[in-house]
Formats: sequence, structure tokens, C-alpha cells
Amino acid sequence: MHDVLVAGLAEPLAAWIERRVVGVAVHRAGSVDEVRDAILRRAWSLVILDHRVSESASPSLLSQLRDRPARVRAPIIYTLERDLGEDVPARLVAEFGVSQLLFHPLDRDEVAHQVATTLGLAPRPVDEGRSPPNTPMTAAIGALWNRFKGANLDRVAALENAAALLARGQLDLAARRSAEREAHKLAGAVGTFGFSSGSSLAREIERLLDATTSLQPADAARLLELATAVRRDLERDPGAFVDAAPAPSGGPSLLIVDGDRDVLEQLALAASGQGMRVETALTLTSARDRIARDRPSAVLLSLSFRDSTEEGLALLAELNAMSPPVPVMVLTARDEFADRLEVARLGGRGFLRKSLPPSHVIEAVAQMLNRLHADDSKVLAVDDDPQVLEALRVVLGPRNLKLTTLDDPLRFWDQLRETAPDLVVLDVDMPHLSGIELCRVMRNDARWSNVPVLFLTAQTDPAAVCRVFAAGADDYVAKPIVGPELIARITNRLERVWLYRTMAETDFLTGVANPRKASQVLEQLLGLATRHHQPLCLAIADLDHFKQVNDSHGHATGDAVLRHVGELLLRRFRGADLVARWGGEEFLLGMYGMTCDDARQRLADALESLRGDVLADADGCAFSVTCSAGVAQYPLDGTEFLALYRAADQALYRAKVAGRDRVFVAVASSVGTLL
Repeated sequence: MHDVLVAGLAEPLAAWIERRVVGVAVHRAGSVDEVRDAILRRAWSLVILDHRVSESASPSLLSQLRDRPARVRAPIIYTLERDLGEDVPARLVAEFGVSQLLFHPLDRDEVAHQVATTLGLAPRPVDEGRSPPNTPMTAAIGALWNRFKGANLDRVAALENAAALLARGQLDLAARRSAEREAHKLAGAVGTFGFSSGSSLAREIERLLDATTSLQPADAARLLELATAVRRDLERDPGAFVDAAPAPSGGPSLLIVDGDRDVLEQLALAASGQGMRVETALTLTSARDRIARDRPSAVLLSLSFRDSTEEGLALLAELNAMSPPVPVMVLTARDEFADRLEVARLGGRGFLRKSLPPSHVIEAVAQMLNRLHADDSKVLAVDDDPQVLEALRVVLGPRNLKLTTLDDPLRFWDQLRETAPDLVVLDVDMPHLSGIELCRVMRNDARWSNVPVLFLTAQTDPAAVCRVFAAGADDYVAKPIVGPELIARITNRLERVWLYRTMAETDFLTGVANPRKASQVLEQLLGLATRHHQPLCLAIADLDHFKQVNDSHGHATGDAVLRHVGELLLRRFRGADLVARWGGEEFLLGMYGMTCDDARQRLADALESLRGDVLADADGCAFSVTCSAGVAQYPLDGTEFLALYRAADQALYRAKVAGRDRVFVAVASSVGTLL
């Protein structure tokens, strides 16, 4: 019988633990004096200590427990509030040797589970014969196995050593639990690498070593037999399960179109060095064929063709009209303003001189792709087994996911705040802080309560699944990791995140970004402009005399006009640009990598197109609208959003005074007086 002291917690919880965990006698102490007396009076198998009673004692009860002689020192489960500080959990473990942390409000089932796990008493849920699928391993997984094969064989050696200790009657509880943990990790890891038999054998060893089962020295032969069988399975030729096909590259695909074979080869070599998958085309016809066969991530298009520049521009227009548009950077021997303007008007993302070194050209392409993927989904994976984390990196690497891995759950809060992930992957069983507790903390924090949580677990019985979902999980995947299943589940969750985010960040009337999203994007663009020393233009466009439209044609027609303007701006500006409704009839535009002159011309073209559009109200009465705009450029007119906005607003005011349907550029020398 194991004696458990519950210090500072309610009596019903103590009674619940005693009912749920077979083999424990629970003793409760409420006041500080009762707790201190209980600690000194006897040796405990386990102490569950609440922070409120511990902190009210001087010296602290944690210090007293830590300073007890090793022979009577008990493992500690410590319960605390979530808002005590993000560094508190790590300090409790490091300074006071706390075994496990639980957060208020306590889940009584989770408390009972942690008590049983700490004492090695509760039966682990049995895997009901589900054998992991023997999926073909990619070459990348095979290479990963070569890295971790030695570590897994060391785990087998630990199991063989446990069998030897058992045969001599020297396998104590600590050694037994350590061996059980090694078997648990083996079962989860080696199945991912294709050793389905080894995974099943390790699972059987885990059940045999479970502290609730009766284990006699005579069982040593069975334990050694199972460990030897695992070793034989792990030492077989990797060629038996590794697919010899090369792993698909996770880099972006780039189509380079140029009529000069030497230039084409130099650019392709530089792009390959940047980790891009490269296709080349010597003619515009072959370029169209390749795009139809396999849509690239981006196109580097030369306009120096024998046939015509016009045909190259036609291809640029076609790529921009695709849904979604294919980003294109243009390479040309000419560097005239008219060419730049036409490329920008047709949706080009950049204009590069052909005289630039190939490495500089490809670097510009890489920067463009980085900007376009700045909003790629971020995943944070937490598991104390580095093999599982590396397997996740291999499986998710080609999916344009920004994966951050963490093997220490005590650093979870710092990493969560730093990463701000779109999805979190958690292991269930980890030292000091279980995935269950981490999930419960997230669900009780407004900042992270809506972030999807997916669990990786080797336990798939109903009780284990119930614990996972009760903690607030969105989904779970059984170990060993099966790539297609994991990818499908993560993709489904991220698609929902994208849908909800789109709804929260889009102006429902016009379909462009709302002010909240606009502020976020502009801060990101300012950061990019600062790091890469690029210009950034901020423009404010305001409909002229919009109140007259509402008064003369009705508010429903006014709403239709706003929708029309939003659609026109989205068509006229690049996907990498920001188009937002700032309020009322005012729109905000951010144009990265564009100078004021280029931005003013782009806006003037858009406003001219708007002026030529004939609109009609519900009665068929035709009318047209005009729009004025002001433009400011970073860093000439300010280095912060507020400064740029004020400069653009002053330029807009000057445009309104000068007459409707104008575009004015901020006067840099006057910005100081505005600020």
C-alpha cells in the first residue's frame, strides 16, 4: 500500500484519488501546521502539494520536502494557478525537484491519472491489437533512421539489462519504470521508420513492465526473448523497407523562361543552389506547355525574345489572370520607365536588369517567394522524443509549413509566445508536464484558446481518447506516425483556421482586408522594407463626394459602389500588395518595393479606369464616380506607419483641394511639421 499525502486540497479530491487508484491510502492535511507535522511524522510515497498552502508557510513546505533525507524523500505533484508566471514551472522542477505540475482548475481524472503514473500503479490502457500500417518509407525517412538507429538499439540494450536485473531479483520500481519508458518510446518511434513488428514487440514489453502487473524473476526469460526479437527486427537491412525513390524536394518550383541558353543555364544553376526545383523554357510556347503541365511556384520571365516583347507581356498577363495568380518577376535588357509601368500594370512582382549577376537575380526571386509565404501556416510540435520530432520534420517539410519543434515541455510558454502557431501538436506523456496539462492551460487562456491542438499518442483505447478530448483537443493521431494520415488531419485543421481567419480579417462588404488585418500587414511590410532596404509606399484613396451618391441613389447603391471599387483595386494591384478598406469610403493601399512615382502612376491608372466605369442604381439611372488619393513613401516620408499615414493623408487633402480625381505625392520636407 502506498501512502499519499494531499496537502492543501479539498477532501472530495482526496476521496476521488483513493477510489480511482487501486493500492493507495490517501491522507489529507489542510492547514500549514497539519502539513508540516505530516511531512515530519512519516515517509510518504507521494505528496500532492498546493501552492497556496506551500507559499503561506515559512520556510516553504517545498524546501522542507526537498531537504529531507534521500531515503524518505517523496516525489511531488505540485498544483498551481496558471498566472503565477511563465518561469515558475521550470523553477519548481529545477530548484525543488517537483515531479509533475497540474494547473487549477484541477481535473480530478487527470489528477488520479498522474498519481497512478507517478507511483506506477494504474494499468495503462491496452492497445487493442491495432497494428500500425507498414507504409513504404521515403529515402528521407531512411536517412533519418540511419541517424537514430544507434539510439534505438541503446534502448533495446536497456530492456535487455532490465531482464538481467529481473533474473537476479534486483529490478526495483525506479528501474522498472525507466525500462517501461524506453519500451514506450521504442513502440512509438520504430513504427514510424517501418519496423511494424519491432513496434508491436516493444508495445508488448511495455505492457509486461507495467507496474500494476505481477512480475517475477521467472518472467525475465520472456522479457529477454522479446527484447532480442526487437533487436533482430531493428538490425535487418534498411533496404527491406525504405523506398529507394528520392524524397521529393520541399523547395519552391521556379520556371525560368529565356531565349539565351547560356543565361538559362547560369540562372538554373544559381536557383538550384538556393534549394529551388528548376524548370527551363527556351521559348514562350514551351513555357506555356510546362505551366499547363505543372504549375510552378513562380516564373522568372525574360522579355528579350526574338519573337516579341508583346508576346512576353501577354504571357505575364495570362499568369496574373490565373486563379490564384502565378507570381512573375521580369528580366530584361531594357530599363525604361514605360517598361516598368507596363510590367507593374500587368501584375509583375519585380523588374530586374539582365546585366545583374545570376546570384543576385535568384536572390530577388527568393525574397519575393519569402514575402508571398510570409503567412504560411506555423505548427509547433512538442514531444520529449527527438526521433518523433525529426520524423515530423521529414513528413511535414515539403508542405510549406513552418514547423517549430520543442523537446522540453517546460519551455512551452516561451515558445508558444515566440512562435504564435496556427496549430499545436502535443505528445500525451511527457516528463514534468503532460500534453494534457499543456492543452488545458491553452484552452483557459484567451490568447490561445482557439488554436487547434492535435495529439500524438500511442494510447488509442477509449479511456485515453476521452482524456485527450476532455482536455480540449481537436484531434489525435496514433503513434507510430503515418505520414498521409497526419498530413490530412493537419491540413483539415489548418483549412478551418484559414477560413475563420479570412472571415475575421476581411471587410464583409468589399472583400478587401479590414483595418485590423491592414495594420498587421503594414507592420510586416515595414519590417521587410527595413531589413531589405526596399521602398514601401502607403496610399490613401477616398471616393469623391460619396455622400451625394448615397443621397441621390440610396445606400444600397452606395454599398454596390464600394464593392465595385474594392473589386477594381484587387484586380489592379498585385497579390503581394495590401488593399484594405480603412473606413467609410476610404481605402488603404500598401505597395512593397515600389517608389512613389511608380505608385502614383499605378493609382492614376486605377482611378482612370474607375472614372470610365458606368454604374447604375436600382432605377437604371446611370452615373459614375471618381476617387482621389495621396501617396507617401518609406523612408522618405517617415519610418513608422503613423508618420506615413499622416503624410499620405496630407497628400490626399492636397488632391481634394486641387480638384477631384487627383493623385498627390507627399512632400517630404513638410512631413516634419505634421509630426
